[in-house]
Order: sequence, then structure tokens, then C-alpha cells
Amino acid sequence: MSYTSHAHAGRATAGHTLSAAFGDMKNKIARRRAYRQTVNALSDLSDHELADLGLSRSTIPSHAWQAVYGTRHKG
Repeated sequence: MSYTSHAHAGRATAGHTLSAAFGDMKNKIARRRAYRQTVNALSDLSDHELADLGLSRSTIPSHAWQAVYGTRHKG
């Protein structure tokens, strides 16, 4: 008796691809929200509080980007 397998390694189904794309989109939205919340929270601090943290107002976007995405913002 012999058995045949019809597995297709490496081929994603349309449902899997759509699910992965949706997951990526949710992740991007969540990270963008976290970035905005971080910028807003730091912006609400006084200049003295920012100085205590070793930050200046002009570096808020860069530090928020690094906190959320893990790399320095290039722009």
C-alpha cells in the first residue's frame, strides 16, 4: 500500500497571506500610536523636567522614535 502527500511547502494560502498582512497593519498602527503617545507625553513635560531626563525639546521626536522602533529617526 502506498500513500501520497500533496503538501506544498513554501506556498502560502490566500487566507494566510491576508492574515499576515492584517497582522502587519495592526502592528504598524500600534507602533505609530505608541510613537504619538510618547511624543505627546514628553512634550507635556516642562523644559526643566526634560533637562532632568537629559533631553531637550528639539530631540523629543528622535528619542520617541528610538523608544518605539529601536533605531534613531532619520529625518
